[in-house]
Amino acid sequence: MQRPERIRIKNEAGQLQSLPEGERYFQDLGGKGKILFLGLGPEPDLAANMFPQAEKYYIECPALTAQLPDGYTIPAGFKQISENEAPDLSDFRVILFTPGKRLFPSFWEPLLAGLTMARSEIMHKNRSKTVWIPGDDKSLLIPELCRAFKVEGFSYKVIDPDAMRKNLLNLLTGELPELVLSINFNGLDNAGETYFMLREAGVKIAVWMVDNPFHILSGIKSTYWREINLFVTDDWFISALEKHGAKHVTHLPLATDPEIFNNKVPPYPQLNERTVFVGRSSFPAKDNFFSGCTFDAEDEKAALRAIENNSKPDFAWWAGKDGLEKFWPGREIRSLGFKAEQSGLIWRVLALQNAGKDLTVFGDEGWKNYLPEAELRPPIDYFITLPGIYSGAGINLNMTSPLLPCGLTQRNFDVWATGGFLLSDHTSGSSIFPEDLLEHCTFTTPAEIPDKIDFIKSNPQLQKELSKNWQAHIMNKHTYLNRVSKMLNLLT
Repeated sequence: MQRPERIRIKNEAGQLQSLPEGERYFQDLGGKGKILFLGLGPEPDLAANMFPQAEKYYIECPALTAQLPDGYTIPAGFKQISENEAPDLSDFRVILFTPGKRLFPSFWEPLLAGLTMARSEIMHKNRSKTVWIPGDDKSLLIPELCRAFKVEGFSYKVIDPDAMRKNLLNLLTGELPELVLSINFNGLDNAGETYFMLREAGVKIAVWMVDNPFHILSGIKSTYWREINLFVTDDWFISALEKHGAKHVTHLPLATDPEIFNNKVPPYPQLNERTVFVGRSSFPAKDNFFSGCTFDAEDEKAALRAIENNSKPDFAWWAGKDGLEKFWPGREIRSLGFKAEQSGLIWRVLALQNAGKDLTVFGDEGWKNYLPEAELRPPIDYFITLPGIYSGAGINLNMTSPLLPCGLTQRNFDVWATGGFLLSDHTSGSSIFPEDLLEHCTFTTPAEIPDKIDFIKSNPQLQKELSKNWQAHIMNKHTYLNRVSKMLNLLT
C-alpha cells in the first residue's frame, strides 16, 4: 500500500517543507482550563483525539491555512480563534504543534513570547538604564562600545550569546535592561525567539551589522530581521535591505576609540621610513564559510580586467555582473561574496606589490606566497601594539573590504586618531570625510600608489599638516561615542 504524500507548504522564507505527522510533534505548554491548540498539524483528527471530551479551540497561521489541500477539514468540536482577537493564552491549557514555529516563526513566536511573559514576573520589574551586548570581553567592538555607553550614562553587561539564546528568561528575571545591542546578530537566534521575547518584555533591540549584511542574514530562517532597527557600516546596503523588506535601516560607519588610539601613544621604532600594512591575507574560518563556492580562472580574468579598467571588482560589481538581485533567503549569496573576497585578495596583493621596496607587512604566513620580497612580521596585538605602529609608520596603507562596496575599515579612523598618516583606496563611503582632507590620501587603482607615496614623502610638511587636521576631525566627528549617541537618538 502506497503511503499518502505528506502535505508540503512554503515556509515564511518561501522554501518548500513537509508538515511532519504524529502525536510527538505536539508539546503541552501547560496551563489550566479549555484546550487551545496552536496549530493542528497535517492530521487534525489526531489533535481532536488527544482530548476527546474537552472543549477545544485552535489558532492557525493564515499563511499555512492558505496552502492546505482541499481535503483538509477541521473536526467538529473545534472553535477557531483568530490571531486578531489576541486571546489571553494564560486562560488556556496550551498545546503547540512544534513544527509550526519553525515554519512560520514570525507568526508563532510573538504569541509564545506573550504567553511566557504573562506567566512570569518580568513585566512587574523596574527597568534599569542598562545595555546588554552579547559577546565576551574580546569580541568585536565590545570594549569600545561599553566605554561609550558608560559616558552616555548607561551601565553595561556583556552577555554570553549562548546564554542569551538558551536562558533568556532567567536573565530577564535578574535584570530588565533598556537596550540590547547585537553586533552581527550575535546572541539572537535564527528563528527570532530571542528577539520576540525581548520585544514582549519592552526591551529595545538594535543590530549593528559591521560586516556584509547579507552574509550575516544568510543563516537566518525567519523574516523577523525585517522588524529590527538595523545599523549598517556601508550605506550601499540600505536600499538592498529595504528592497528585501527591512523597515528600519540606518547608516552607522565604524569609528575609533580615543582610549586606545590617540596621539599620545609612543611610536613603534624604526618604521618612520617604511610603508606599513597591518592585516590578514584571509579572514578566519574563510574556507568553512565559503564551503562549496568557486572562483575559477575566468572569474580571475574578469577581476583583473576590471582593475585594469579602473574598476574595483567588489560585491556590487559582481552582483551586477552575475545579475543577482535576490540576496535573501538562502546561502547563494555567499557564492557572490566569495568572488568578491577572492577579487579583494587580488586587489590587496596588487596594492602591496605597488607599495615599493620599503614595505613592511604585519600579518599571517599566507602573505609569503604573494609578497616574497616584502619584510613580513608576525601578527600583533590590536589593543597594545597596533596604535604605536600606526603612529610610527611613515605611511600606513589601507585597502577596504570588497565585501562592503562603499564601506571603510577601522584603519580609516584609527590611523588618523594616533596622528599617523594613511593612504587608502577610495570608496564612496569616504564622503563622510571633508574633500580637502582626502585629496592626497586616497588612490583609485593600485597603479597610482607609487606616485602617491613619492608625493607624500617629498612633502613632509604637508604630510604633518594633513595628519594634524585629520586627527582633529576624527576625534571630533568619528568616535564610538559619536556613533552610540546617534544610535540612542534614533532609538528613543
